[in-house]
Amino acid sequence: MSAGGSQNSGSSSVFAGNCHCGAFKFTVKLTNLNHISSCNCSLCSRNAYLWAHPASNSDLTVLLGEGSLKSYQYGTSVHKFCPVCGTSILCKTDKEISVNVRSLTDVDVESLSAVVTPCGITVEPSQLQFAMDSPPGDLHATCHCGGITYTLHMTPAATKSCNCSICSRNGVLWAYPLTKDVTVRAQTSLVEYTFGRKQIVHGFCGTCSVPVWEYFLNPAKAHTMGINVRAIADFEFARLPTRVHNGKATPPQYQA
Repeated sequence: MSAGGSQNSGSSSVFAGNCHCGAFKFTVKLTNLNHISSCNCSLCSRNAYLWAHPASNSDLTVLLGEGSLKSYQYGTSVHKFCPVCGTSILCKTDKEISVNVRSLTDVDVESLSAVVTPCGITVEPSQLQFAMDSPPGDLHATCHCGGITYTLHMTPAATKSCNCSICSRNGVLWAYPLTKDVTVRAQTSLVEYTFGRKQIVHGFCGTCSVPVWEYFLNPAKAHTMGINVRAIADFEFARLPTRVHNGKATPPQYQA
């Protein structure tokens, strides 16, 4: 493998990829990663998808976990993700597949430039009815399917991105309120995932794959929790200052 987790094959490269827990592994042949796309629809924006487009469906080869991915349909697209760790792998339509670049091995997604290409889906998630007694200023968040909803009783002043193995795959953008400032209203589809030293519990929707929060098992940090601000309705998080954390450098080194 050359740098970037790819192996040259003529004018194209073969990239290795996997979900975070390693239950699903694959390779995909791509011309390059200079022509990737993103989308601002309600699902793609929540998961911060970065799409690469193989020339043919046969350019993707499953190495491990055939049939293990869970499906979530949105419009005419079927999104595939790992039901154990929540990593979103690909999207399928009747005509083509698209691979989530975040699931590729050793690819620095922050160095890539994506063209915003709307998927054309106008259908929005079900309009959720939040408690009428919520005071003005509360922020309401939901996964895409509505199985997980919560209210944030404060407004984040800043966000944090992280390049560690789980955060980079999930495309999360964190804010850290006090746990008392978060009211969970529904979590019927919540799946929790831990790894490594098992000090952080990562929560995602087991139906639609959207990562929603993380909480800390270390008592010194248990008074706060991480909230994925991409899931907050009508919240302009892009205007906030963002701190970049080099979580990739924190041992132990990730291996799938």
